Formats: sequence, structure tokens, C-alpha cells
Amino acid sequence: MAAFIAIYYSVAKAGMSLALPIPPSNVTPVWLPSPIAWTALLWFGYRFVPAVWLADFIVSSPGYYEASQSWPTAIAVGSIIAVGATLEATVGNLLLRRLIGKGYPFGRANDTFKFVLIALLSAACNSLIGVTTLCLFRISNWADFDSVWLTWWIGNAITLVILMPMLLAWRRIVQFRPRPQQFTEIGLFFLTLFGIGKLAFGFGFPVEYLLIPCLIWAAFRFGQIGATTGIVLVTGVAIWGTVQGRGSFIRDDLNESLLLLQTFMGAIAVTTLMMMAVLEERRQSKRELELANEQLALQVQERTHVLNALQLANEQLQVEVTERKQTEETLRQSEAQLRDQTQRLEETLLDLTQTQTQLIQTEKLSSLGQLLAGVAHEINNPINFIAGNLMHVQDYTANLLQFAELCLQQETQASNMIQAEAEAIELDFLAEDMPKMLDSMKMGTERIQQIVLSLRNFSRVDGGAMQVVDIHEGIDSTLLILQHRLKANSERPAIRVVKQYSNLPTVECFIGQLNQVFMNILANSIDALDHNPGEQTNQPTITITTERLQNGHVLIRLADNGPGMSEECLTKLFDAFYTTKPMGKGTGLGLSISHQIVTEKHGGSITCVSELGNGAEFRIELPVLHASRQSIKAA
Repeated sequence: MAAFIAIYYSVAKAGMSLALPIPPSNVTPVWLPSPIAWTALLWFGYRFVPAVWLADFIVSSPGYYEASQSWPTAIAVGSIIAVGATLEATVGNLLLRRLIGKGYPFGRANDTFKFVLIALLSAACNSLIGVTTLCLFRISNWADFDSVWLTWWIGNAITLVILMPMLLAWRRIVQFRPRPQQFTEIGLFFLTLFGIGKLAFGFGFPVEYLLIPCLIWAAFRFGQIGATTGIVLVTGVAIWGTVQGRGSFIRDDLNESLLLLQTFMGAIAVTTLMMMAVLEERRQSKRELELANEQLALQVQERTHVLNALQLANEQLQVEVTERKQTEETLRQSEAQLRDQTQRLEETLLDLTQTQTQLIQTEKLSSLGQLLAGVAHEINNPINFIAGNLMHVQDYTANLLQFAELCLQQETQASNMIQAEAEAIELDFLAEDMPKMLDSMKMGTERIQQIVLSLRNFSRVDGGAMQVVDIHEGIDSTLLILQHRLKANSERPAIRVVKQYSNLPTVECFIGQLNQVFMNILANSIDALDHNPGEQTNQPTITITTERLQNGHVLIRLADNGPGMSEECLTKLFDAFYTTKPMGKGTGLGLSISHQIVTEKHGGSITCVSELGNGAEFRIELPVLHASRQSIKAA
């Protein structure tokens, strides 16, 4: 940063040597620090922003003191103008990085045009801040605002357009490697350039236009380094000659003369830069074309080798044709290998089929395990109830038998003893409680019968033929089997089941397979409500709705108010082996098998509607009559 500040200060003093006689006498048509600041930020990053401000403040403050004879005013003006210079470099770099990138900005015509526009806009903002500050502090007159602003703006912008390309080009010096015989041409180029400059700005001959062919020469022969260096040298000679009062741009006003010169040099510089960019694009296209040609040549060479190999193979084949026995043996061996491969493929297919069957059986066993757990839970309570009451029935029965025996043994004193014994065994209570106990045992046995009947309905064997059944019975049987999972636990309250049944006709279906579908969907809903209890704001609820459609179908909707599913999950929901459950909790085949049962076995459809936080709803649509039965009915 110290080296940067020193360079900034040195080139600023050099530019101030061309300052115009306009207050504060330090507004110069050539401001060399601008490209230095831009290049520093472009190379080293925005950590150099404070150094840019400090360097510009050190350079400009003494001049403003000489103009105002007040150090506070000089410090204030220098600080604000330094902010303008810093903003110019910072905003320019931001735009360059955003619109062009971190690469070389003069490799394409489009990027070069963007650079020129960015330089003009950034310099305009800097000059506006600087001249406004000078006028506000009365260092410069408002009457001179236009001329001072124009000089400031054009000086910064043209210096950026002329000098910055050379700085960036010379950083890529490794790409410029002239051949020994080219040094003579380089010397001739610089002699021609200085000769025309001397004629135009030393002796006053109007031959400035001859500089354009020289710069075109440099662009074609010496690349970007030669062209940008030539622009800078021509600009230096032209400014020196114009300041000395020579050349075609001399006017009575030195400021006007320099502005005309800057306009001319800016046009030459922009034209040369655009030509350089076009040439660079052409060279890049040529390099890409050469690379493509090399790749094509390699491909042609490879294909030639392949063709030669094919020709050699053809010769060998002709030799083999003459050897018929060897050929027939080879064919037999190939046929044997083909048979072996076919056999291995058949074995592989058989293994895959068996694996698929095992996976499906695993899913069925998983459902059966849930079924047995529910059955064990539901049967255990009535059995315990009956067993507990049977012990009391035995005691009561023994007491009654003892009482009856006593009545038979005691004939004379029967009345008193019977009365005492009846009071001892609480005959009245026995007579009242015995019917209740028998009724309880009857209810328990009926409960067992109901559970067994539901189990039979759920696991009904279809036997390869469809049956005409009531869909509601299958749903109720599944709910009864899952009753133990619907009860409250330590994590959540009891799950409420809302049934909204319509008057449905009987449906021709494989009821056992449909019960498996109901079991899979309801079990998944219970799992969702179990594993996300904290996300429930209301009571966990499963809603079952049925309705008859106009197209001869019935619709079953199974909905829950669980956490719902994402869009990504919905797209994979019916894929085999896809599951969101933890390892060991699910095989990922339940919904896949359910989809197969509904669509392939019954000709219906199953869909799911869900979004995160709003639960999920499965919609099952089934035809009342199977397709074959519908065609017979239509006939």
C-alpha cells in the first residue's frame, strides 16, 4: 500500500504539471492516478480502498490550501474530493466485476464497449462531486462550473481509456514473446510513430490521421501490448505538443485545445481497443478452429487405424472361411456359450422373481404382525375379564352347594340354621350378583366372537374369484384390528375416528386384498400421528368418507390431520422400496403393493393429496362392477 501511495503521488504530480489556469489551478486534462487506482483495486481487491482515499487526499489537499489559504477548508475539500476519487475507482471495479468478470476486459468487443461506458459514467460521477465541492467552498466559481467539470470528466475518462488497457496488457507480458526478427519491425514501428507525432505536434503538419494506420499496424502485428503502448506514447506526444502550442488542435483557449485533442485521442483509443478486441476474438476463434482441426485429424487417424484393423480382420476372415471345420467348431462353441448365457440370464431372472416374492411376503408378514398384535391385545382383555369372574363364580357355586347340602342334613332345625347360613354367605347378594356376572361373561364371549369375526373378514381368502361385499364391513374390520393403536399413549391423546359413510352399493372386488390396502393406509396414518405428536395443534383425527360417483364407481377417502408430506415425497410415494420411516420400521412396499392391488387387480385408481403441515388424504376409486361384468351388462 505504501508503494501504491508513492506511485499515486508521483503520477498525480506529473499530471498537475498540465493543470489549467482555472481556479483552483489543479484541474488537469490528464489525471494519471485514476487508472492507477482502478488497476490496484482490480489486482489487489477492495482492501486498497482506504489507500486510494489517503493517496488522493495527500495529493490534492496542498493545492486546495494554496487556493483557499485555509487548512480546515483544504482538509474538508480534500477529504470530499478524495471520496469522489475513491467512489470512482470502487464503483468502476464493481461494475467491471459484475458486467465483465475478473478476466481481461479487452478480449471481446462487447466487454470493451462496456468498459468504455463504465469509465465514462464513473468519471462523470467523480467530476460532479469534485467540481460541486469546489464551487460550494468557493474555491472555484460557479460560472466556470461547465468548463471545469468538462475538463475534469474528459481528463479522467480519457486517461482511463488510454492508460488502463496498457497496464492490464503489460501484466500479461508472458503472452507476448516476439521472435528475434520481429525486433526490427518493432523498432521501425516506434520510429514511424514518433516521426508522425513529431510532424503533427512538433512541426504543426496536419498529419494526425496517419497515427491510425500505425495503431492498426501495432494491433495486427504486436497484439494488445503493442497497440496499447502505442496509444499511450502517441497520447503523450500529442499532449506535449498541444501544451507547447503546436498541432491541429491549437485554439486560443488552452483548455479548448486540450479538450479537442482528448476527444481525438479518445476516439483513436476506443477505435483501436475495439479493433484489438475483434482481433482477439478472431485469434481465439482461430485457435478453437485449429484445436477442432487437430481433434478432427486425430479422429481421422483413429478411424484410419480402425479401417486398417477391419481390413486385416477381413483378410483373416477370408482365411478362416477356407477352414470350414474350424469355423463350424467356433460356431458350435459360440452357440454353447450363448446357451450358457441364456441359462444364466434365466437363473438371474428367477432369482429376481424370487427376491421380489420374498419382499412382498415380507410386507405381508409385517402387516400380519400388526394384525396379530391387535388380536392379542383385543382378545387378552375379554379373556382376563372372564377368567377373573370365573373364580368368583366357583366360590359362589361352592357356597350354594354347601348351603344346599346343609339344608338336606338338618331337617328339624332347618329353618334357623338355613336362615343363619343364608346370612353368612350373603344369599341375597349372591342372588343379585350372579346374573350380572353371567351377563358380563356373555358380553365377553360376544366380544371375542366379534373380534374373531372381524379377523376372519379382514384375512378372508379371495380364492381367485371376486366377491360382492359391503366395503364398510372391510373398513370396520380393519379399524377393529387397529383399535389398540388408536388408544391414547404417553406421547399423544387417543386418535379420533370420524366415519362419514354414504349409502354405497355392494362392490365386486377381492375383499381380502382391499382390506390389506385399508390396513396399509390406516397404519401409515397412525404412524404419522405417532411420530409427530408435537406438530398436532388439535386432537389427532382420522376421517373416513365414502360416496357413490355418477360414473358407476365408489370413492373412499382416508384422511388424517398429521404433518403431511412434501412435493418430493408425493412424487415417489408409490415407488417400490421408497419409505420415510427409520431403518427397520418399514420395507417401502406397502403403498406400492396397494397401488398394484387397486389399479391392476380392480381397475381403479389411488391418489394422495397432501402438503406439509396440512395432513394427507388418500383417495381410492373403485368400479362397482368389474370390467368384465360391465361389458356383459352393456351387451
